[in-house]
Amino acid sequence: MIRDLRKGMNAVTTRAGWKPGEITLKVFRHTYTSARLQTLDRGAPVAPWTVARELGHRSTEMVERVYGHMGQVRHRGEHVAYKVEDFADALGERLEALHTGATSG
Repeated sequence: MIRDLRKGMNAVTTRAGWKPGEITLKVFRHTYTSARLQTLDRGAPVAPWTVARELGHRSTEMVERVYGHMGQVRHRGEHVAYKVEDFADALGERLEALHTGATSG
């Protein structure tokens, strides 16, 4: 049973060139929230209330305070999507390190 995801996270991110603790689960939460606020819900921008509930918040206060500027984003899609190729230039060496580690065992 996995009891502490941080150890696994540190193992993967260290292999990719980050320092232990540099990439945390909070980073993923932040990234998800930012991306989710750029999605559509039945053709309309997703409501901050919806995102707040997905994150377990009782109100929209935190989402609006931290991510309020995301409502101004013009590019929106139906789904939350992360395309590795969009980040290939910035993460090239780290992505290669993960790929090499995955194939060499």
